[in-house]
Amino acid sequence: MIVMQLGNIKKSYATDLIFENVNLEVKSGETTGIVGKNGAGKTTLMKIMAGELSYDEGTISVPKGTSIGYLTQQMTLESSQTVREEMMRPFSGLLELKAEIEGTTGWLAEHDYSHSKYEDQLRRFEHLQNRFENEDGYNIDTKIKTVMTGLNFDVDDLGRSVDEFSGGQKTRLALGQMLLSSPDLLLLDEPTNHLDMTTVSWLEQYLNSFRGAVVIISHDRYFLDSTVDRIFEVEMFKGTLYHTNYTKYAVEKEKRFNLQMKAYEEQQKEIKRLETFVEKNIARASTSGMAKSRRKQLEHMDRINMPTRDQRNANFSFDIKRESGNDVLRVKEIGIGYEETLNEGISFNVDKGDRIAVIGPNGIGKSTLVKTIAKHLPKHSGEIIYGTNVSIGYYDQKQAEFTSARTILEELWHEYPHMKESDVRGVLGRFLFTQDEVLKRINDLSGGEKARIQLARLMLEENNLLILDEPTNHLDIDSKEVLENALKDYPGTIIFVSHDRYFIDRIATKVMEIGHRAIDLYHGDYSYYIHKKEERESLEIQPESHGQKNTDTGDYASQKQKRNEMQRLKRNIAKIEDAIHRIEEEIGEIEETLLDPEVYGDYEKADAYNQQLGQKNQELEALMSEWEKTEELVDE
Repeated sequence: MIVMQLGNIKKSYATDLIFENVNLEVKSGETTGIVGKNGAGKTTLMKIMAGELSYDEGTISVPKGTSIGYLTQQMTLESSQTVREEMMRPFSGLLELKAEIEGTTGWLAEHDYSHSKYEDQLRRFEHLQNRFENEDGYNIDTKIKTVMTGLNFDVDDLGRSVDEFSGGQKTRLALGQMLLSSPDLLLLDEPTNHLDMTTVSWLEQYLNSFRGAVVIISHDRYFLDSTVDRIFEVEMFKGTLYHTNYTKYAVEKEKRFNLQMKAYEEQQKEIKRLETFVEKNIARASTSGMAKSRRKQLEHMDRINMPTRDQRNANFSFDIKRESGNDVLRVKEIGIGYEETLNEGISFNVDKGDRIAVIGPNGIGKSTLVKTIAKHLPKHSGEIIYGTNVSIGYYDQKQAEFTSARTILEELWHEYPHMKESDVRGVLGRFLFTQDEVLKRINDLSGGEKARIQLARLMLEENNLLILDEPTNHLDIDSKEVLENALKDYPGTIIFVSHDRYFIDRIATKVMEIGHRAIDLYHGDYSYYIHKKEERESLEIQPESHGQKNTDTGDYASQKQKRNEMQRLKRNIAKIEDAIHRIEEEIGEIEETLLDPEVYGDYEKADAYNQQLGQKNQELEALMSEWEKTEELVDE
């Protein structure tokens, strides 16, 4: 069912066009991801969909009675009531129904069947009870506890006042309340902010089982891949829909652009050919008729516009002044914290060339640890031994919130006064600050722009150990990919904290999971870490599932094992589907080649390509068979 339809939507601010001719259908059971560079108009479009912002032209159609929930990036739950009372709000209709049932029950208890209204009240009671049961009224408490624990709250937190919680926790409470309201259309602007990895994984599962329509703005590519069915790209003042997840969208976008460019170039050749014919033959009596026909053909031709794309991307790299020794860091039994010790007994080694991702639950001390290693916080106990020639470059996630009355040019020039102005401008240009943009005031910049300035500073320092705390926060997807490429080519050592699983997967050679007084080190990327975690959990669960512990624990463990196995199967299905898609493309290319006269006219060439085609078809058949078997296991 269509819950919202956008037709030719246009939006401008004064003379600045944001987008136009935006068309989108949103249907129940579908999840759409909105992507685009910072400033492209993603949040503007979502505000229009939520009814919080007007638009200049076009139409928006929403069926009568459709409920819409909208979570903004800055939304927090502000209330002096308890968490339980606030989480009960989405169920106000059911609670009124419950009160009616209790009232009717009380009346029936006070009267017997001889009363003239007894039969009417009994029928009313049965009707109300059936409604309450059909609307799942008996599971209100279970739903609240499921969502609250999924969002990393304790059951005891339900009795606490909302005012007692931090800003990030209030954002999670606002998300929880919205999920419990189960609107027909759920609009989420960066919902993974303030969530740790475990909570994001839970949210992915929740959204995948959500029955309504979901539209998500997110820079978390792993999250998009796990949740969305479609990608709606806002770029160059227009919107383009791709029926796929993020990873496949990136491939499909490039493929579409190349096909559009090919069609444009072929039409341009045809236009030139026709124009040349008209020019040469229009004046000759014998051929003027044909020339006029060609001219009419040109006049009625549906001209293809030259395809364009936003190619403004940052372009930077990190280098080092001098190499460090092979032993970069030796961390021995250190305690970390501010006034009080947050975590202690932490030990690990860092070798030259390592790319270590530091992960763990919120509040465990990840940022405090890297800040301590970077010498921005004193350690409480233990020892940190720094290797020979180690020079540290530190990026703090809070640096993207810095204030300054200087311009962008002045800010960087102040730190490197010996550089020529042209050189400073050249550096800023690599981070997308060009011409008059360098004269913007720091205090007027967005978080993403401030983050790019901090990265420019980091690049100029040329340190051989980079310590990065959430470096992808505030960056759009394109900027993240540029940063990833720069870090992959960096010749030094990296220690970084990140919740961005896609980023970790591309950069990390080791994953270090922090617990309380514990470190688990995994020698691989994020995918390897997940694989080993599931393998370890599976081994731990096996004895429980054989009844060696109490029944409740065994049931829980069994369910957990099934969930892990299900996730593994689904990942396998995704990999198989990617392989099928790739081979289908290869088959298409071979079939297209076989249509080339130079090939089908040459027996040996045609035979060679036919053999390749046969082999690819066999591979496709094997993959399809594997896909069907895996699907059957998921369906069981």
